[in-house]
Amino acid sequence: MTVRDVVEHAAVRGAMAALSVLPLRSRSGLARTAARFYYRVGRSRRTIALENLSRAFPSLQEGERASIARRCAENFSGVFFDFLAATRLSREGLRAAVEMEGESHYRAAVARGKGVFLLSAHFGNWEIGALAAGLLAAPIASVVRPLDNPRLERELARLRGKFGNRTIGKKQAAREVLREMRRGGTVAILIDQNVLAREAIFVPFFGRLAATSPALGLLQKKTDAAVVPVFCRPKGGGRYTLRFEPPIVLADLPEADRSVEALTARYTKVTENAVRADPELWLWMHNRWRTRPTGETT
Repeated sequence: MTVRDVVEHAAVRGAMAALSVLPLRSRSGLARTAARFYYRVGRSRRTIALENLSRAFPSLQEGERASIARRCAENFSGVFFDFLAATRLSREGLRAAVEMEGESHYRAAVARGKGVFLLSAHFGNWEIGALAAGLLAAPIASVVRPLDNPRLERELARLRGKFGNRTIGKKQAAREVLREMRRGGTVAILIDQNVLAREAIFVPFFGRLAATSPALGLLQKKTDAAVVPVFCRPKGGGRYTLRFEPPIVLADLPEADRSVEALTARYTKVTENAVRADPELWLWMHNRWRTRPTGETT
């Protein structure tokens, strides 16, 4: 435990206390102010975002890409503030704040009796999406990378678990995920971030090979569980839409499309489609293409 850990935890607790008394308009204004400050002073992250956007959307003008990057920063500031505020809501309040679409896709996947994987990304407000998904039928489990700050990690686990959801650390995930599938449970997994080359499958993302975890593909093949893509998009005014997309089921795919690599490419394409539709909602500040295939230099 370091002094920095203590200070960061105190700052988050202070933000939570402030949000409990701030009206929505003030909260939104504070989120925008924080985002603009971060965008101005966070030079390295701003540079990564603009470089990523230039490669993903080469036909856009520089000013258009800069606008997306600024709105991206605003969205993720809103993710933080809205998530903290949402954990203060009752179950009824959360249901009222999040409109569900495509629930039948999720229910059909559950009815197969083999468990369900929810495929999502660092897109929109994935934290509120997980809270709301846990209210649909039963609490869910989310596979997460623990924070480096142990105090903040305990705080975040408490907030994520308010309505019964729980988290599974990435390092110990396989056994717990398989146990959850055997119970017919639901596990959320995000695979849109860079991984080390030794852990990766390289699949296309915006026309560039991206180091991607094969974990979900391996788990789907082992369990035959359905994979249901789901994304949580803001509607404004502290309200969101949680949209479940048609499930990916192994039996529905040609044999050639059932390999771990083909499945991982399919999951990644689903994510890309969501990002292309609403680019400001994805985390462009993350260096998604940092790990490169052997021999690639640019």
